[in-house]
Amino acid sequence: MWWFRMVVPERYRVAAGKREWKYSLETSDESEARLRHAEKLAEIRRYMAGLDVQEAASVGDRADEIVARGMAALARSNIVHQASIGLNFDMARGLDNVTYAILKVLSFRVRLGWGGKHAAAAQRQRFSAIDPDAEDDTPEFAPDLPPEAGSAFQTLDHRKLASAQIEAFEGQPSYQGAAFREVARGLLAARDWKAAAFEAQLVAHAAGMTLITRGALFDAIVERVLRHLAEHRFMHWPEDADLVLNPMATAMGCYLTEQSTPAPEAGDAPDRSLRALYAQWRAKHNLAEDEALKSADEWLLAVRRFEDLIGTKPVTAITAKDVRTYRDLCANLPSRVKKSIKALPAREQIKIAAAQKLPKLSPPSVGKHVAAIKALLSVAKEYEWVPVNVAEGITVEGARHTGTERDHFNDQEMALIYNSRLMTDPDACSDTMFWILFLAPFHGSRPGEHCQLKPHEIVQEEGDWIMRFRADRHAQQNEDGTPQARRRLKTLQSQRDVPLHWIVLEGGFLDFVAVQQARRAPWLFDDLKPAKYGNRYTYLSRTINDELRRLGITDTDKAFYSTRHSMKREGRRRRIPDRNLDQAAGHAPATSGQRYGQGVPIDILKEDMDRLEFRSVNWDAVVHCARARVARYRDRMGVTR
Repeated sequence: MWWFRMVVPERYRVAAGKREWKYSLETSDESEARLRHAEKLAEIRRYMAGLDVQEAASVGDRADEIVARGMAALARSNIVHQASIGLNFDMARGLDNVTYAILKVLSFRVRLGWGGKHAAAAQRQRFSAIDPDAEDDTPEFAPDLPPEAGSAFQTLDHRKLASAQIEAFEGQPSYQGAAFREVARGLLAARDWKAAAFEAQLVAHAAGMTLITRGALFDAIVERVLRHLAEHRFMHWPEDADLVLNPMATAMGCYLTEQSTPAPEAGDAPDRSLRALYAQWRAKHNLAEDEALKSADEWLLAVRRFEDLIGTKPVTAITAKDVRTYRDLCANLPSRVKKSIKALPAREQIKIAAAQKLPKLSPPSVGKHVAAIKALLSVAKEYEWVPVNVAEGITVEGARHTGTERDHFNDQEMALIYNSRLMTDPDACSDTMFWILFLAPFHGSRPGEHCQLKPHEIVQEEGDWIMRFRADRHAQQNEDGTPQARRRLKTLQSQRDVPLHWIVLEGGFLDFVAVQQARRAPWLFDDLKPAKYGNRYTYLSRTINDELRRLGITDTDKAFYSTRHSMKREGRRRRIPDRNLDQAAGHAPATSGQRYGQGVPIDILKEDMDRLEFRSVNWDAVVHCARARVARYRDRMGVTR
């Protein structure tokens, strides 16, 4: 199999998001591979040319704004100065004054660089403007300096003509600025940006920025400053000034050599790609841990796949059609593939998935990809990169959570689980797995919530023992000083107190808690290992669900999470009010009125929760197993009563 490989030029690496382009040519025939290689190379070159165009447009817009703001600021400053000496100038007159002053400085500096009689004349004019009686001590016939490569005014005749016109016109008030303007025109035609660096920095400084004298933005600002200087028409010129000035411009034009515009260089243009937007969003929110980091990684994956499938483009160029196309292509991506396939470009993955008939991404997974792009475009709107979010209203069918994705365990399935060896044999599974299984159906809590409990969060309130589900307000540390993943709750209602069921208490759960407290265990279930993003339930979830499959519970809409649905169903069978069941499970109340007073009092909730019984289960055997486990654990930990 032949491959296309090409190192990404450094100036394109931020936009491309990689250091090398690598694509399978999908053929082992050398002749065919050469053709496909040429096609891919042409495609890459078009892509790079497109990036150049985008960068140039972005730089140009920014340069226009900076030069306009800088010239206006200088003009306003001039108006204020003139007012201080009793003159009342408007904006147009202020701009005239500033433009003339910049032209005069530019002309002086350029002619000084020519040396010889040109430099002497420039100095003489400058000093005579300051002191008309000053003596000229400059040697009249100092040698001319040779022109630098790429600079304007390469010939001696061009320089002589420019100096002669300055001598002839700049002493006449009616035509001041005209000959100086031709110097700016010569620099502009030759694209001699270095010669006007000082003037560009002056304008940029007035606009409130420090201009670095290199890069695309510098070039663009110098070009616009020179264009303004070369094209400005002064108000003090007579109406028929063109009759006098046109011959001068024509004479100078004979020496101008227009330089072609080079490809823009990587420089100061702001990056407006999705990847740059993602980086700004992440830096702003300082995301570096826990579920927030998981969300950030999911967003980055969505951005990478968007660039693979749609192409790298600034957010201003992304259309609703692009987002819909991305959504439809994501639906064809393979799910749970090997790392070797996952490392391939997205389009390659789609081809492999089709050829090998691999499982595709589920609608919720596709929904996450689209939601990430939609959220980032919303951030772009907030940053005023774009006026509207083009992804608004684009949905993925079947992605929305409805609450019916999981079914409850029926009586037979509850008996299958809780009458099994897992719950009656002290050696069938770990103590942690046993307690997580035991707690789940009676409280309706999310299994992950039990896994992140800490020993001090099992407390007694008004005579009733409760579990306190809380998030961490501040970053925590492990015993060895390493940062601990901050606990987060899924919803606002997840922060709650839930009374412990009497059957769980009968099983000696409080004795287990006492052992953990005596040990100063950081977690109630401290043998759980956190996954990549700090989730302590991830690995246990896989183990429990594997056991459920071995027991014969194979329906795809049933997993250990189904215990939450089972609690709700059992509660309704026992005629427990839905608002009480919602409070225990951490669900939002049905009406706003139920939110007042922080819900149902613990003693009432305790009475209701104790009525849950799951009639198909022999809980005596489970309680006996629980007590045996607690006694064994206490002895193993060396903790006395």
